Amino acid sequence: MSKLSEEDFHLLEAALQAMKNAYVVWGFHVGAAVLGEDGKVYVGCNVESRISGLGVCAERCAIHHAVCHGIKKIRKIAIVIEDQNAERVVPCGACRQYIYDFSDGKAKIIMAKAKNGKLVEKSVETCSILDILPKPF
Repeated sequence: MSKLSEEDFHLLEAALQAMKNAYVVWGFHVGAAVLGEDGKVYVGCNVESRISGLGVCAERCAIHHAVCHGIKKIRKIAIVIEDQNAERVVPCGACRQYIYDFSDGKAKIIMAKAKNGKLVEKSVETCSILDILPKPF
């Protein structure tokens, strides 16, 4: 993970820790950590429900955590999943729009898989929100 800055690695580690608190009914564990405009880290995890659509994704949970602390803009977000069947880690469409909304389209996204509670180094990818949401609402 040498290509990551210390700040990026810290965000991934925070997302990994948050992932351990996920409430999973039918999917997989996801953790997220956002770097707020204040320089602080806010974390979230996925919280599922048996009723489809009632849960919340880790990315939006982390953003909500920042908003609860008065932060309305994020600079970066790290996302970690414990699902070895996923080809790659990417936010869902709703989360992509949410990340765009709360970053003015400038967020850096750092994504990685975890296995047995540890980051899988070769799975780490980075991009900007506009790389994965080229035509935001």
